[in-house]
Amino acid sequence: MTSLAANNILPFRIGDIMRVFTYAPDLGASPSIILSTVVLEKLLDIFVLVLLFVAFMGPGVSRHSRIVAESLLAISTVGLLLMLLGARTLEPLLCRLFANIPQNPKLTPKLQKVEHWILLALDCIRQIGIFGSFLLLIQSFIIWTCEGMIFVSAAHLIGLPVDRIGPWQAVSVANLSYLIPSSPGALGTFEWAVKTSLVSHGAPDSKAALFGLALHAWLLISVTGAGGLIFLIHRIRIHNRTPLLEEIETLPAELP
Repeated sequence: MTSLAANNILPFRIGDIMRVFTYAPDLGASPSIILSTVVLEKLLDIFVLVLLFVAFMGPGVSRHSRIVAESLLAISTVGLLLMLLGARTLEPLLCRLFANIPQNPKLTPKLQKVEHWILLALDCIRQIGIFGSFLLLIQSFIIWTCEGMIFVSAAHLIGLPVDRIGPWQAVSVANLSYLIPSSPGALGTFEWAVKTSLVSHGAPDSKAALFGLALHAWLLISVTGAGGLIFLIHRIRIHNRTPLLEEIETLPAELP
């Protein structure tokens, strides 16, 4: 929750960096292991969101966009299956790949660290196992369904004239918009994504734009407020009075 709140108010996805470095000791894990769980979470999120987008595309979506969305779904599905089912097989293949790279005094140490991080991530995913990964996938669907219900409920609350699947496409496109470089909290890209999705499902431009702005404001206030409160409770519990910005300055520049 702290990382989500930090991502909403600070640039460069600082919240994800905090999750990897700041809270690893609380979990008794190394930053590299936490990084592997973050990577797996992102893969699951993208897979579920792209699946929602393909499933709820409206009649206003162009043929080109459909092809791009279906291609992304195919790529994310293959990548996820390779990560979940082929982690044990990928390890020796990656080791041979890095071993065949020509030695370079400046480049080799960095490549060795990259290899180390990737192998740790694959080992973490392998330890989670197929059943554990399948459970995480189900949980991801449940979580995104809950967020989708926020969009559906808000549309009913203001009487937005849109079909039943419009809010579901909006939740997928809005969250995928976080992949577009923008200001902290995806200000602007989120509203554009929501408006575009709802308009393709019959909503008027002005009401769709107002819906995206109001919903984004609610999500930012609620998530940032909850994350900030949890951050303060955690600091009080561990007797840490270091301000957030000072703590960020002490984060290491790279993984150990």
